[in-house]
Amino acid sequence: MITFLEHRQIDQAAWDRRLEASVQPSWYGRSTVLNAAAPGWSALVDGDTGAQMPLPGRRRYGIHYLFQPFLLQHIGPFGPVGGPAPAAQFLRALPRHFHYADIQLQVAELPQLPHWRTEQRQNHVLRLDQPAETLRAAYGTNHKRNLRKAAQLGVEAASGAGSGEVIAALALSDQFRRWGLRRADIAAMHRVLQASELNGTGLGYIVHSAQGPAAAAWFVRHGGSLLFLKGAATAAGRDLRAMYALIDHVVEQHAGSGLLLDFAGGNDPGLARFYTGFGAQRVLYLRALMNRLPPVVRLLKP
Repeated sequence: MITFLEHRQIDQAAWDRRLEASVQPSWYGRSTVLNAAAPGWSALVDGDTGAQMPLPGRRRYGIHYLFQPFLLQHIGPFGPVGGPAPAAQFLRALPRHFHYADIQLQVAELPQLPHWRTEQRQNHVLRLDQPAETLRAAYGTNHKRNLRKAAQLGVEAASGAGSGEVIAALALSDQFRRWGLRRADIAAMHRVLQASELNGTGLGYIVHSAQGPAAAAWFVRHGGSLLFLKGAATAAGRDLRAMYALIDHVVEQHAGSGLLLDFAGGNDPGLARFYTGFGAQRVLYLRALMNRLPPVVRLLKP
């Protein structure tokens, strides 16, 4: 039986144990990550199977709704069995006081459900199970050319950057402004990166130039995955091919580890080309939207 739990009712130690026992124990579902990205999150828990799904929620104008937290690609569900059927069960069990939802799920399809519609989205992943030379041989021609150019310009990526240094460098990029981040998103980014830094799972990388930071990125290592949480290059960094050098440095550093490099994105065609140029493969997941708003405001939301 699936039960709704308010935040104060969630045993977070038990939550993390059930997550690690699931077929896809994603870092996005850890309690510390959810606390940082969506303070006060509630949840649905199946007491029979141990499956669970976090519910990052807010209330505005008296209306409760679910949102996808910044930096988190999906919110599960997480359980002993994956696939569309368990995900559909959790969506059907969503309490009636939630009138709107715009969330992402780690499934590629869902059956039709009343009030819900879905959009397929794409992620990209690369298995780091070969030596660096073998992985580089699979890079696209354009990527090899850009890496040669970066080497000619003396571009080198360095690991060991702190979360504050990475965020400060990201803020210098055009992409940071195009992300359209609200104050709450920036605060959440600080909390998430700092939390992973404190528990030792976060990895910061930066490329310096004569003009200052040229590119920066933050990764998180969890289980068998290395998540590319966020990264960007400055205008000068793009001329230096700094992000090509940064990702190649990460590949070299973890080559042969067997880790799955999860680029955590690629819906934008340009990003998709960038990731596939490193040999990454496409993986589908879903954006799921639910609208039970009153008729007078229903048309105002997608």
